[in-house]
Amino acid sequence: MLTQAKPQDEPTLERLIETAFVKYFQVLGLDWPGPYPWLPEAIAPGRVLWIDGAKGCAFIDRDDDALKIDQITIDPAHQRRGTGRRAMEAVEELAVTAGFARITLFTAQLHTRLVAFYSSLGYRIFDVPPPESNKDNIPRIHIMKPLN
Repeated sequence: MLTQAKPQDEPTLERLIETAFVKYFQVLGLDWPGPYPWLPEAIAPGRVLWIDGAKGCAFIDRDDDALKIDQITIDPAHQRRGTGRRAMEAVEELAVTAGFARITLFTAQLHTRLVAFYSSLGYRIFDVPPPESNKDNIPRIHIMKPLN
């Protein structure tokens, strides 16, 4: 289900991100933040994984004993069809195999559907930083799932 993205995948990844995050940013009342000058840097060290072909992608990183999901993106044509759930399960399996103790990620507090989705997978809120601590002042929650 998970395969490593390659530098030549950058245009496809960019289109996927643009398509998948339209509603996310609309709910937040923000314009789309592209372009993505950070994308080549993320792809190069192997931090970007394709999900089930090109149905989505996951941007991952290490944070001490945790695998951190910086972003998980599902193509709108595959949302609400189990792709996100299978993707999260695959990332969890990867984290366990790599010896991580937990997975962490954050999401906008206003996205109650996403908060409910992550909660249904066993993730719990562990931090609610003040909005002004984020560069865009959007209230976010940090969530975590132990992998023992």
